[in-house]
Amino acid sequence: MATAWQRWAAFLAKGEPDDVKHQDATHALVVCGLLYAAMLAVGFSIDRLLAREEELPPSAWAAYALLGYWSWLVILRLRCETASVAQDVYQLMFSCNFSMPVAAAAIYWRKPILLCAQGILVAIDQVLWYVDLLGYLLTGKLPLKVVGYLLWPSTPLSRRISCIHHVLFEPLVICVGSQGQSLPILRGFLVALAQTVVCQAICRYTTPIEIQHGKELCYLNINLCYESFRDVKVAWIRRYDGAKASSYLPWMLWPSHCFGS
Repeated sequence: MATAWQRWAAFLAKGEPDDVKHQDATHALVVCGLLYAAMLAVGFSIDRLLAREEELPPSAWAAYALLGYWSWLVILRLRCETASVAQDVYQLMFSCNFSMPVAAAAIYWRKPILLCAQGILVAIDQVLWYVDLLGYLLTGKLPLKVVGYLLWPSTPLSRRISCIHHVLFEPLVICVGSQGQSLPILRGFLVALAQTVVCQAICRYTTPIEIQHGKELCYLNINLCYESFRDVKVAWIRRYDGAKASSYLPWMLWPSHCFGS
């Protein structure tokens, strides 16, 4: 007879793309909540181990602004993108989404290491947004195609208008973080590394690369836990795309994973 832990593990497991658990939002809400809780727990735990006598100056306005924007993003997407509610909730597991409430918590409790970690967690992806946007303005083409998903016909308008955090999040982290005694980049990197490892393990175990909704396959690949985004054509980045977790995850657990956070 299966134990409670075994039943719980079976429920959390991703199953097949057409598994009944993906037909409503229950599984997606549970694993999304699990990921957010894990990122907060790992972030605060490692922060406590590395912390010194340092605090951010009070910046409650920034914490409230981040939480307000994130709440608007969640409501907008769940309200407007309801072709597959499960898909909409799974999409909230991308690091560019969960880093906002974690950063808000870091600002509110004045934790410079944890705040710096959230900036590092999504840094490469969001810096490459600037490269793509500048290239598009100058040449009409996206040189890296990190922003390419915004041009997919399947990308809803609500997702296009709620992506401004990819441009404004890093400046906010730098602005608030630089008001402290220093930016603890090395210690922030260690927190971000721990969060990334846990995040990838959770995403690979609980979410499939795509889910079946009616006759349509909805592409997930949350936090690139299966492959680089399909618009990225650089061969060496895609070297282990589609490989088993023991081969793919170690390969992607370096900065190339940020090509689609």
